[in-house]
Amino acid sequence: MDVTYQFSCENVATHQLEELFRATNLNGREGAKIHRAFANSSLVCFAWNGMALIGASRALTDGEYHAVIYDVVVHPAYQARGIGRHMMEQLLGRLSVWRVLLVADRGVQGFYSRLGFESYSDVMARLDWRRLHDGPPDHRNSPAKSDGSQRPT
Repeated sequence: MDVTYQFSCENVATHQLEELFRATNLNGREGAKIHRAFANSSLVCFAWNGMALIGASRALTDGEYHAVIYDVVVHPAYQARGIGRHMMEQLLGRLSVWRVLLVADRGVQGFYSRLGFESYSDVMARLDWRRLHDGPPDHRNSPAKSDGSQRPT
């Protein structure tokens, strides 16, 4: 297997990202929105086996203090071969900040611990499930209450 790595979104098709995320059961990543998420990221790393997209990862950063890594995914047929580790090492090596955060399900936290990550209790999140998928513009941009309902405008 000859894995190559790419650090731009050039020639990465939306359908390839969708297929990769579907294969790994990372639901909610679909359509043009998934491609925009990668295109709008500060850093990306894609793994290819020939013409097959087998891995993807991305990070957002201010370039000075903070970064967040998102959507680290490796096709199940290629997992446990060092591809995820290599993508993470590539992202971390390009992030010149002192704090890098990521969100990881409990089942993969051991993987990230081996890369130097640890639990960090001072993190909060605000989730608005209505914005997970593309929708009508009037819904996407309306402020939401903490219970997920719409605020009157």
